[in-house]
Amino acid sequence: MPPFYNSSDKEILRVFSEAIKASETEAYEVLFKAEYENVKHFIRHYVHDGAESEDLAQETFATLWTNRDRIDPARNIRSFLFTIARNKALNHLNMLRTRLTDPLERGSVALSIESLNSEHILSRIDAMDMKRIIDMVYEKMPELTRKIFVMNRDEGMTYEEIADATGLTPKKVEYNMVKALKQFRNKLSIFK
Repeated sequence: MPPFYNSSDKEILRVFSEAIKASETEAYEVLFKAEYENVKHFIRHYVHDGAESEDLAQETFATLWTNRDRIDPARNIRSFLFTIARNKALNHLNMLRTRLTDPLERGSVALSIESLNSEHILSRIDAMDMKRIIDMVYEKMPELTRKIFVMNRDEGMTYEEIADATGLTPKKVEYNMVKALKQFRNKLSIFK
């Protein structure tokens, strides 16, 4: 299994984050063009109003620009962007719920709020950062260790099968698996 982002993609995202943080409008415009439709569709899934979704998507990017000093280039700018979008949608739905009188409409809005507050959506946003973390671990892993890990975890090969395929001893395969898992554990433990 290859990393979720290759190193040039990660570098591009980091450069965009740094450029936007440094108030470079060209980088912001490129990000806007690349992600506007995704943000709008994300919001529309919960808000169920096309025009309002467009407004909230534009507000999301305005908020990103206003808070660009809070961008951490080491983190995934997309997760920051979608967290803003989620919060915009939640604020809108909470305001809408207070104005609605029809119980069915209020119930529908309440369901959307519940969905946006669910662990599922929060974990989807967190997964954007998790992909970056996994890629970082893969990138730092020695090539042989990475290959053995992929053969075992993604291809389902046993240590003996990996040993036969690579010409290593089963003990050497086990050593590399332990090494790979330790790297993942060490990296992920700092996020607990």
